[in-house]
Amino acid sequence: ITVPLILSRTTQNIIKRDALDDEVSFSYSIIDDEDEVTQQSEVQEFSTEEVTTDGPRATTDSGDYVLDLEGHVWSGSKSLLIEPNTVIENPMSKSASADSVRDITIAIPDSAIEASKTGVPAKKDKQLEKDLKMQEKIAKKEAKMIKKQQKKAERDQRKNMKMLEKQRDREAKQQAKARYKAEQEAKKKALKDIDNDNESDEERIPDDPEPTIKFTESPTTEKPPEKVPDKAAGLLGMWYGSTDTRSHDKMQATSGPPPVADDTKATTDSTRRLSRRETRRLKKMDEEPHPDDILVSDWWSKYYHCIGTDPRLTRIFEERNLPTIKLYDADLETEFNNFRDLMDVINLKRPDNEISFISDDSESDDEINNVGLFKGAFKIYPITSTVLDAEEEGKPKLMFSNLPNNKPSDVTIRLYVVAGMNLTPLDFGGSVDPYLWVKCGKTVIDDKSNYQTKKINPIFGKMFEIKKASLPRDSKLIIKVYDHDLIGANDLIGTTTIDLEDRFLSWRRASCGISQQYIIEKESKDRWRDTLKPLALLKRMCLLKGWAPPTFKGKGSTLRCYVDGVEHKMKHYESGRGPMTLDGKSIVKKMGSEEHRLALYVLQDLGLVPEHLETRTLYNDDCPGIPQGKIHLWVDIFPYDRNLPPPVNITPRVAQKMVLRIIIWNTQDVKLDDTSITGEKMSDIFIKCHLEGSKKDAQETDVHYRSLTGEGNFNWRMVYNFEYIMPEQKMVLWKKQSFFSIEKSEEKVDPLLHVRVFDYDIFSSDDLLGSTELNLVSLPPPTKTHKECHLDIYDTPLADRISIFDKKKIKGFWPVFELDPDGERELTGKVEMELEVLTEEEANERPAGKAREEPNLNPTLEPPNRPETSFNWFFNPFMVFKVLIWGRFKWYIIGGLIILLFAAFLVLLIYTSPQAINNAIMG
Repeated sequence: ITVPLILSRTTQNIIKRDALDDEVSFSYSIIDDEDEVTQQSEVQEFSTEEVTTDGPRATTDSGDYVLDLEGHVWSGSKSLLIEPNTVIENPMSKSASADSVRDITIAIPDSAIEASKTGVPAKKDKQLEKDLKMQEKIAKKEAKMIKKQQKKAERDQRKNMKMLEKQRDREAKQQAKARYKAEQEAKKKALKDIDNDNESDEERIPDDPEPTIKFTESPTTEKPPEKVPDKAAGLLGMWYGSTDTRSHDKMQATSGPPPVADDTKATTDSTRRLSRRETRRLKKMDEEPHPDDILVSDWWSKYYHCIGTDPRLTRIFEERNLPTIKLYDADLETEFNNFRDLMDVINLKRPDNEISFISDDSESDDEINNVGLFKGAFKIYPITSTVLDAEEEGKPKLMFSNLPNNKPSDVTIRLYVVAGMNLTPLDFGGSVDPYLWVKCGKTVIDDKSNYQTKKINPIFGKMFEIKKASLPRDSKLIIKVYDHDLIGANDLIGTTTIDLEDRFLSWRRASCGISQQYIIEKESKDRWRDTLKPLALLKRMCLLKGWAPPTFKGKGSTLRCYVDGVEHKMKHYESGRGPMTLDGKSIVKKMGSEEHRLALYVLQDLGLVPEHLETRTLYNDDCPGIPQGKIHLWVDIFPYDRNLPPPVNITPRVAQKMVLRIIIWNTQDVKLDDTSITGEKMSDIFIKCHLEGSKKDAQETDVHYRSLTGEGNFNWRMVYNFEYIMPEQKMVLWKKQSFFSIEKSEEKVDPLLHVRVFDYDIFSSDDLLGSTELNLVSLPPPTKTHKECHLDIYDTPLADRISIFDKKKIKGFWPVFELDPDGERELTGKVEMELEVLTEEEANERPAGKAREEPNLNPTLEPPNRPETSFNWFFNPFMVFKVLIWGRFKWYIIGGLIILLFAAFLVLLIYTSPQAINNAIMG
């Protein structure tokens, strides 16, 4: 007789979990109702691998009894006795020791035993069925637990992926910082090498060969020399030619205070040892550049500062005491009396008997009868008997001392044309395509290949160098601006002419404007750009004026310079503030020596032409006397035989390719604009964004249908490629001005992001629910939660606003609004966005696709978890019935159907009852 002995699922799990060995041994016995052992089995052994829910059966060696491992539960009170050496834990008594006999109750019904003896199948046990159902419920619960564990594992995996992405981002930032730090260290090392090669910052002025110059009077310390009139001051040979330094030294020995020691022994503020606090601050500045450094990183910052188009530059230049450019609203001749300090210019005309009258052409009388120019000056001396009888020493001082020689001078000319303003439009549609044409002597430069498209106010940024010109033969520099035409000849817009000889001979030194500060750092945009140092210029100035050479006394803040008996003190010019300061705290640029700096300040007081931009008006002979526009430029003139400084880099700024990534996460409290068929207020929300000037490239999210609370879920990415000029904080757009335009023209606009929230409509235009305009350079700080988000953030002061180009990534809530009839803003929703700006290289390293397309990275966007009510009713009629009708009127529908069925039953009953009664009667 075989009696099945059953191990429950709980017992199997205990055996498999707590088994110390691969084999489990136990013995069992059958006990009757009087607790007497009716039969005892031998010790049985089986592998723990067999103890599974659906595993094989383990049979005793004798074959009399079977151990059923399928997990069925039987009712009964029979017991299975376990040997002390087994590792099966008793579920009824977990504290039992391993050496004791532990009882595990095995449910074996009497009917099963009886059926085994008689061979008659046992009746179904209701308790057994209940136990089986309970076991199925337990199995379902375990399956649910397994699913929950799987979902948790998936969430943990996504969390780990996000952590890995953040870790990669941190590593990339650390690598970028390390590269930047290495570049800064390389720059510092290069600067140190330059300092060692330059004999500190004291550049000695070489001695010049001996000239033939005579002074009528020798100045003395008791009586200062008589000043030479301005008419006799201009001197080509004194500025760039030879000077008699030995005769100058003799004059210095007899006049003025004693000179200071040699230049190379002077100490400067720029070479002093910095304190620890200054060193730490400068190190921090190198690692994290100040945002303002980008705005003043090139020469164009000086230009935009002088024309006053950017108020931020005004603040930065004042805080840092940066050198500026003097902008003249007219040409340089108008500002300095046509440079008539040396001589006058007189037009030479034909004799009266040869004068020609005006002909039919447009030329005037002056243009026809003028034959040239006479440059010279006349002086009349009163001659008396006293003067004639006086000795040579008593005669009046000559007015024409220190005159330049009349030999031709070879020079190098550099013309810098910066920009044009209000050029006369000559093309159809009121535009112009300007380019430059330059002539000096026989040298002609035609720059028509670099014409600009559709620019009335072009930015030229051109430097034209004429390497060798001869004065006075090539004294006229002619500058023309043409309008480029694809078909036909190019049209002349206007012309301006500069007399180079007047500038070159003037004692005001109009040949090269002097800077405000003497900076010798080679990489600086403010580097000294003259061939002579300030001290050499001051010595030549004194020679021109007939003064004693300049002398210096003291050092540091007590340094003084004596010129023509006048004392100039260093503290009056720098007044304790560094000549090149950052926030007024420390020197950050390499300056020249104190003597050179003080000499420069003295030259500025003497009225020399400063570093400047002049505004020259363009004229056209076809429209005499009518301005055709203006241009900003300056001219540098250098001797041909000298080592020239590098030219100033005025190349126009090049836009940098950038990528803007926007992630629309959610919306909150959006205005509900529609009404559903059930009478509920709702909106079908979607968001559309575009950058300023590129409305055609707008991108939009998918639609969150039937939002009943103003909440929308999107998880949608938008990607915009644009060109950006960092110092100017402007975006560059290339587009055609009109339908008839052939070429695209450049346009600079503010980096504005337009965000608009719409209500989606199928058969009509979408309704605008709210919008906002965000300046990426001056963003109002977003809020972390939608409850804190209000319209007040748009009233944030400019100083507290955020630049996405500094922060790189910003996330939060921004409000959207619409204007009421009174022009007041009304809050209509809140949008949670994440803004991130990257360079083109960074975007290639960290790719991300639009929307949720591949590559869906950085970060990975999952589909939004929207409510069941969010669907398009037009394309989902069954969902409309389920959500709108069944969800609201379910019980009414069920009740109606029951009533209909009952009514149909009654009708059928009434209809068939007569026939049924008749059949029953008729039998």
